[in-house]
Amino acid sequence: MIGRLIGVLFALLVLTLARASFAIEEKCSGPEECCPDKQVEELDHVVEVKPGIVLLGISNVSEKSGTWDADYYLYETWKPTPGFTPRTEVVNEVVRASVSFDDTDLRDGVCNRSRRIHSTLRSEFNLRTFPFDRQQLTLLLSDNEFDSKSVRYPNEPYVLGLDDSVRAMVSGWEVSSEPSFVHTRSAFQWEKGAPEYDYGAFKVTIQRHVTFHLTRYFLPLILIVVVALLAFWIDPEDLASQMQIGVTCLLAAIALQFAEGGTLPEVSYLTLADRWYAVCYVAIAAAVVESVAVNAYVRRGKKETAIKLDRICRRVFPITVAVALGLSTWRAVAMH
Repeated sequence: MIGRLIGVLFALLVLTLARASFAIEEKCSGPEECCPDKQVEELDHVVEVKPGIVLLGISNVSEKSGTWDADYYLYETWKPTPGFTPRTEVVNEVVRASVSFDDTDLRDGVCNRSRRIHSTLRSEFNLRTFPFDRQQLTLLLSDNEFDSKSVRYPNEPYVLGLDDSVRAMVSGWEVSSEPSFVHTRSAFQWEKGAPEYDYGAFKVTIQRHVTFHLTRYFLPLILIVVVALLAFWIDPEDLASQMQIGVTCLLAAIALQFAEGGTLPEVSYLTLADRWYAVCYVAIAAAVVESVAVNAYVRRGKKETAIKLDRICRRVFPITVAVALGLSTWRAVAMH
């Protein structure tokens, strides 16, 4: 009984501390006009809040988990309103690692709040053109207390910036555009009669460095297919050598795909890389089938026919593989 009572008291203590720390984080510290002690639950007029973002760092872009780490300044400006402080929420935030500072002041009759935040954010990754893909990293803001009848965002942010050092720190990626801001308004669609809330989306586009994948995977894959097609130059009677080349190349291509796809999530569609591997699998398998076919012709005493078929395949196979790879690439880009 005593142990159970101690456990309950400990749980209450943890809950109290958690609530206290949450309240401290939510409450700004500054002039009374901007950070009133008592917050109102409803506003009698619309207050315009201008959010702003300056990105200082982007790291740990993970396609597998659909997350990325951001180091950024979050700004909010609004006109002093009795009992009001914005309750700005980072909607797509998974984990908040830290808040370096939280300052609020009153300048020229306008409240200005600035925070430096380190957090992990979730974004939707479209991998259909992997590894030649571009991804859009999004930081989505909204007020978690007041709907659009009380708090609204303008179409232009207070500030929008990207530190120059960010362009060099994103491992495996290149920042391909300046950040943008999109203002939207929507309601929680699963709740009937839910009010609309304003959303401010800060977006930055990054493009994958393809050199690594071209030299580490795609070039070896093409070489594997070329080696598999060399079976057409082997004497049709030597089936063992032809089969050995074909099977070895097929296993090498499978191992290569496993190595490249280990960092990707289990998506419901084919990526560009998947399409390339599928074409190469079919090409290698077809070369093996052709080797068996010409050997069958030899065993039937039709060696001239077997040699003629090999000569035709020497021209047809490379062209067919190239066309198939081109079409698969076009298909992946068209569906992006």
